[in-house]
Amino acid sequence: MFFNYLKDFYLKKKLKNSLLKSGGFTVEQKVQTIGILVDEVFFTETSALINALIEKGFHGDNIAVLAFNNSKDLKSVRQYPVFGWNSVSFDMKIQEKCVNEFVQNPFDVLLSYYETSNGLLEWITYQSKARFKVGFYAANQRLNDLMINTNANNYNQFVQEFVRVLKQINTN
Repeated sequence: MFFNYLKDFYLKKKLKNSLLKSGGFTVEQKVQTIGILVDEVFFTETSALINALIEKGFHGDNIAVLAFNNSKDLKSVRQYPVFGWNSVSFDMKIQEKCVNEFVQNPFDVLLSYYETSNGLLEWITYQSKARFKVGFYAANQRLNDLMINTNANNYNQFVQEFVRVLKQINTN
């Protein structure tokens, strides 16, 4: 347990130093692929979030999910990969293949679906090759290109606001 707090501390420190060097972004084409990085410790409606995106016209095949869950039951049946603090080695490298593949995937949009400060989730958001990053206003605001001011349990409002902003961006 203490080791997880230590990992969190060092990842946040590494992230802070890396954010000082980062640049901006541009949106040049319509959104096709979406990656969702979700904290299942605080939000358990991941399937409902995916369905809300599908109802707004996104294709389910183009939505990839990676979930963080700190429980010991990471191998339970889910339709998407789940990882936890045990995915990070002593030298702060991510060891899970599914996490590294998610990070390397050049999504059009990454939805950082977490509100609480979690060094591992923030590090994955920062490392992601996504072209455009969307998150919550309550989270680390330097990580995302767009922040939506709602809470995680109100996924319908989040999706509605996300789609509204995308329409404005795509018409310009």
